[in-house]
Amino acid sequence: MKLRPHHILDIISDYGRDAVFAPHPYGHALHVVAQSIIATVDQEIELVIGADEICRPCMHLMADGHCDDMLRRFDPPLSKQEYNDGLDARILAYLNLPPSCVTTVRQYLHTVAAHLPGLETICTHPGEDRQARLLGLQSGLTKLGIVAS
Repeated sequence: MKLRPHHILDIISDYGRDAVFAPHPYGHALHVVAQSIIATVDQEIELVIGADEICRPCMHLMADGHCDDMLRRFDPPLSKQEYNDGLDARILAYLNLPPSCVTTVRQYLHTVAAHLPGLETICTHPGEDRQARLLGLQSGLTKLGIVAS
């Protein structure tokens, strides 16, 4: 399964905060992939910069594989494709992982855990509280048995 690094972090952080994963109006597959990751952390994944399994059914994914959605909270608005590609590149660089590397969810999460605190300074989205992101990641990693409580 191809996944963006930040999508996995979003799932783990949300899981740590006891979020409910439900279908989204855009039609993306976050809820499906979240359930899969939570159920099977030993599955193999490819960490990609670009459209992934979550993006595949989204109404904003164009035929060429690019997202046409915009982040309007920026002034001027920023392409979600540009923002997410840059975010994923920074996350992979911080974790010292090459783009398109193949690993398991478990191994990726062990790498993430080894870079906390710190990684949350990169993966906290605009308008999101950095400490809340860190606590969500830590809690999600604990709930999945990646780190001891």
